[in-house]
Amino acid sequence: MWLMSVASLKLGGAREMVRAMSFLPTSLDAQLVMAGSFSPPELEKQLGHVPGWERTQYIGWLTRNEVAHLLGRVRGGLVLFHPEANNVEAQPTKLFEYMSAGIPVVASDFPLWREIVDGAGCGLLVNPLSPQAIADAVRWLLEHPGEAEAMGRRGRDAVLSRYNWGLEKTKMLQLYDDLLAPTRRRNRI
Repeated sequence: MWLMSVASLKLGGAREMVRAMSFLPTSLDAQLVMAGSFSPPELEKQLGHVPGWERTQYIGWLTRNEVAHLLGRVRGGLVLFHPEANNVEAQPTKLFEYMSAGIPVVASDFPLWREIVDGAGCGLLVNPLSPQAIADAVRWLLEHPGEAEAMGRRGRDAVLSRYNWGLEKTKMLQLYDDLLAPTRRRNRI
């Protein structure tokens, strides 16, 4: 079982994820689980006509507790944004949520994301516009469960050691101190 999103399901990425399901052998018994809300709302109906929808389960909006429960049951997370300007440099919360949950990711191959995913060794990067590449990555993870579990553990370790609010808070407070230092010096004179 796979998890796609726990937020807004947008046209960019959703179609390719559903289509990727049609490229997976039925012997893998893989299912795409989609959670959240569709944007635009008619996207759900459109996806119903995409090959692979018959292997997709849409479960709607979930509470935080329900998301946590679902993350404990899935075998991986898909974070597949299209290569648009506002996505390429983004640090999607969903990526870090999946890592924190200890599940491997299949993510868009953007330079910043490559730094995070390869740096942590927590998943596979693909061309997000290629359903076949997405399917190949999902298939590899499903056929190599030991390595997939190790990727999930490495992702969780990376969140605990590098990608967390405790560390970011220290950096942010230091930045504020640095920015305020000239003002403080002027006020002392």
